[in-house]
Amino acid sequence: MNTPAPWEKLLDGRFDSKHPRRTLWGLFSDQRGRVAAAVALYIIKQSPGSLLPLAVGMIVDALTNGGDGAFHKILWIAGIYFLLLLQNPFVHTAFVRLMSGSLRQMQFNLRSALVERLQQLSITFFEEKQSSALQTKILRDVDAIDGLCRHLLNTGLNGLLVITYVTIIALVKQPLLALYFLVTVPAGVALLKLFDRRFKEQYKAMRVETEQMNARVGEMLQMLPVTRAHGLEDYEARDVRSVFSRIRKRGMEVDTLTEFFASSSWFTFMLFQLACLVFSAWLVVQHRISVGDAVMYHTYFGMLIGAVQQFLSVFPALAQGADAIRSLGEVLEAEHVERNDGKPSAPVPLRGEIFFENVTFNYPRGREVALKEISLNIKAGETIAFVGESGAGKSTLVNLAIGFRQPTTGKILLDGRDLREIDLRTYRRQIGVVPQTTLLFNGTLRENVTYGLEKISDDALWKILADANLAEFVRALPKGFDTPLGESGTQLSGGQRQRLAIARALVRDPRLVILDEATSALDTESERLVQEALVRLTKNRTTLIVAHRFSTIRHAHRIVVLLQGRIVEQGTQAELMQRGGHFFRLATLQMVGAEK
Repeated sequence: MNTPAPWEKLLDGRFDSKHPRRTLWGLFSDQRGRVAAAVALYIIKQSPGSLLPLAVGMIVDALTNGGDGAFHKILWIAGIYFLLLLQNPFVHTAFVRLMSGSLRQMQFNLRSALVERLQQLSITFFEEKQSSALQTKILRDVDAIDGLCRHLLNTGLNGLLVITYVTIIALVKQPLLALYFLVTVPAGVALLKLFDRRFKEQYKAMRVETEQMNARVGEMLQMLPVTRAHGLEDYEARDVRSVFSRIRKRGMEVDTLTEFFASSSWFTFMLFQLACLVFSAWLVVQHRISVGDAVMYHTYFGMLIGAVQQFLSVFPALAQGADAIRSLGEVLEAEHVERNDGKPSAPVPLRGEIFFENVTFNYPRGREVALKEISLNIKAGETIAFVGESGAGKSTLVNLAIGFRQPTTGKILLDGRDLREIDLRTYRRQIGVVPQTTLLFNGTLRENVTYGLEKISDDALWKILADANLAEFVRALPKGFDTPLGESGTQLSGGQRQRLAIARALVRDPRLVILDEATSALDTESERLVQEALVRLTKNRTTLIVAHRFSTIRHAHRIVVLLQGRIVEQGTQAELMQRGGHFFRLATLQMVGAEK
């Protein structure tokens, strides 16, 4: 049995957003040895700073007591302290290497787990989440957790180390003063309790505002052509500024709360330090401690106050990190996961026979029923076109066939096997999808066509481009099929983008082809080229077409007419036109609209 990768362990229920501290420790499950070694090195490297007040106190006592051996004693103290100083650069470098390696691995594991889960989540999840908000989780929230860990491994660990040193030394030399020192820690805890709820509320609100801002900026960039086309620049800028204004206001509230917390803790502990100075002076007058001890205790108490304040300074980062963990839980603990592991693979190759058996589908959250009692047998190699008014259920039916959604009742059989009982990934690798809007990424034309595939020879690629009516266009490009397309391929025409999508489907030699109105919004010549390519793509393959323009379905073996989620007619185009039913009415309206 293969050992799961570290990030895969975060996907099996070990990530618990309701218990951020436990989850934070779990993020380092594969790095705990390195973390322990880093902590040990930190204790060693910090020893000069932690032991300095002790050394100063011993030197003051040696000078105060005088005697022939006083200076010799001071030299011994200085020599030992020099050795402590000498180790620091080397040990500190080793500590940073260990700590950085652990934190970078944690970031890698967390982001890998998020990407892995996003690839597993159903389409329903993405309909409820904006892509910019998800991007914020992968970038900003992971950085917030990393920042918290750095605070804990530096500031928090240093504070804990100082408190430990001070407590041990004070207990050994003067227990009465040690008790006074220990009062400082509960005072810090009490101060935290006063601000705890407010910090959680403010950082959660700040995260939500940031996600909304990122989503709005992404929407603004996407809408730029529409905004400019309608002269709405001022309106759009004003609307986005209002989002910036909200996050500015929220940021000011967070900053104010954080600084008020810091100033309150500073005031509280300075009072403690003043009281410590008076108390240690009284102990000297009473001959309970020496002058050197008084200097040492006062210095240590100053360090103790600094350590407690360091702990308190970690608290805002802790609140932000805990909220980031809860935010990531929205992805890592999401319920809409498509479970494929352990299921048998789809047949290879597929015959391409699909049977909808009394299928009903309801959208979640109270939306109306999209499909009602659909029964449809699609034979291998058959081309089926789905037509109907907007909202009739055409796209929903195709999404069910791909396995993006699961029937509320009924079942869908692929070559006689229930789609829910097979590994859908192995099924989809044998599907070619040509959507209405072709999605391209910032890469070369070759990379976009062969996306996810390897070892496609140049000769095979040229043949595919020729079948997609794209070869002539590609030969005219500066670098042929190695020409960069730029972001989203915006320099390509609509017809070129659609033919590229057809080439992307052809290169996979699919057994099932899904066409979501691949010729909509094209001019006559572009539509002709795309139609010729589609004929080659769909030959001898099971094909499902979502049709809005009826000129694209002349070659369909069967047309399925949908009305309000039900199948109301089936047949060839000629049969349906002769019948004079719902298809005839839709076709007539489309022809009248085209004439106008």
